[in-house]
Amino acid sequence: MAYLEGQLRGDVVLPGGEHTGYVLEVEVDMSAVQNAQEIVDEQVAITGEVVIVDYPERGKVLIFRATSAAAIEEELEEEPEAEEVE
Repeated sequence: MAYLEGQLRGDVVLPGGEHTGYVLEVEVDMSAVQNAQEIVDEQVAITGEVVIVDYPERGKVLIFRATSAAAIEEELEEEPEAEEVE
């Protein structure tokens, strides 16, 4: 079992072109997750397994087959309280 967590982002371009175009993103098979559309573009935690799928036209592709997924609420950083000076 594998676990991924992060903001799903795409279309990343870096100088020199030596980048896959994605950050913390792999193609994900979400067919086993009922609320997939509700968590798109959210910070997410996904469990599942990494598989290689051999597509007729695309060839072999690394796929993360999700078994569960949930949005993660971002924790707000608390401001330090000001100390009183006497």
